[in-house]
Amino acid sequence: MVYSAKSTEMIGRFCFFFTILVILFNLSFVLAQEVGVKLGLSVSDIVFADKGQTPYLGYEINSLEHRKPMLTYQVGIYASFRISDQFDFQPELLYVTQGLDYSTKYLYDDVKFKLKTSYLQLPLLFKYRTAVKKDKYSGILLGPYAALKLNAKRITRIEGVTDKMDMSNVKNSDFGLIGGYAFDFNMLSRKMLIDFRASYSLINMMDKIEGNLPLYLGSNKDYARNISIALTVQYNLIDSGTKTPKTDEE
Repeated sequence: MVYSAKSTEMIGRFCFFFTILVILFNLSFVLAQEVGVKLGLSVSDIVFADKGQTPYLGYEINSLEHRKPMLTYQVGIYASFRISDQFDFQPELLYVTQGLDYSTKYLYDDVKFKLKTSYLQLPLLFKYRTAVKKDKYSGILLGPYAALKLNAKRITRIEGVTDKMDMSNVKNSDFGLIGGYAFDFNMLSRKMLIDFRASYSLINMMDKIEGNLPLYLGSNKDYARNISIALTVQYNLIDSGTKTPKTDEE
């Protein structure tokens, strides 16, 4: 198999990034108070400037309406470090799917137009505990994330014919912020956590299509951002036995 220079660069970047993550999480398993697994369901979309999606997706979307977000998922591992009674630091390593759905139902046909992307995502989250009662407590999540693209495909289905195409203009990396609210509780002698979170790109995650002609009334600014809202559940596999933070009742 012959790899192009771009493919070789991408493979090298992925190997370097993955090696750093493995080292970091090996250290986490040794030093962290808590280590566990997590999974979640999410709805994702890509936000464009008004009338600005055509340069990124092509002129064929002009007749399609952006009606609904895409149902996606995420799964991975996490480690938690107690900083104080009120603050935790929680790095995560997640496989995340994102994208958009422009699928439209016409009178005689259903047109499918989806962009599906997958990332290896590294959130670095801080949790501030806002309420503590016995073995249950909750808190605000906030922090940055960095992500490495694993795959990006455009899937269309028109008049019964399905076509899949690699979207080379989706950038190899993404960076943004995650914010949310988490609720911890104990179950089956282990701690579980449910969190509701939203993520938003701080950089453009797509390049404009080569040869695109800007519209006279279109946006002059580059604006293509991943956005996602997720409900995740995580389960402790390793707990060092640290004491629960002081409660309001103590």
